[in-house]
Amino acid sequence: MCAPFEAKFSVTQLVETFSEVGIGLVFRGGIPNLEPREEVRPTNSTLLVRAGEGDSAEGVMAGFGFDAPVRADGKKGGPVINFRTEGRHFTNKGASGRALIPVSGFYEFTGDATPKTRWRLHAPDNAPLMLAALWRATGEDLRFSLLTAEPGPDVAPFHTRGVMPLPADHWADWLFDRASSELILKPPKAGTLTATPAPRPSRKDQQNSVTQPTLF
Repeated sequence: MCAPFEAKFSVTQLVETFSEVGIGLVFRGGIPNLEPREEVRPTNSTLLVRAGEGDSAEGVMAGFGFDAPVRADGKKGGPVINFRTEGRHFTNKGASGRALIPVSGFYEFTGDATPKTRWRLHAPDNAPLMLAALWRATGEDLRFSLLTAEPGPDVAPFHTRGVMPLPADHWADWLFDRASSELILKPPKAGTLTATPAPRPSRKDQQNSVTQPTLF
């Protein structure tokens, strides 16, 4: 089950990536400033791609995680960041629908000791991945949750559930609701992802990166 993910790509890179499979990508409200981000965490805002007008997709900013339902004891849990795919069918509606979340990698963790070992899972060529997701309108805000299923062979060593990076030939079918969820939402094949150790910088390293001057 995925929580944080990495988002390091440019608007130009995303436009070209979608153009290669015949999808025009437009940005409602102007082109966003996509600063490279080491970790996008629950409740953070990031870029979401959904069906736009005609055959174009639109990129909009959305918050990570649906509002949690109120429990029987009246308390409210944390945001719903993952949504199970099994036995469900997803379609585009007026205030909700299918989406893709562009990421440059996502994180899984192993080990029993704290801190656990962090791994970055990414495309072998480091191209952006498009994770299957759902979006909902919450008032004037947009929120999303990442879809999960049984893990593919690349994720199985790290977790019993996995997010779903879709192959490029399924992006249009997913975004524009052209094929059923059951046909599209399948665990990625072996070799789709590469796992690289990704230890977090120590506090000392973080301080040095801020305090040390840049030399020319």
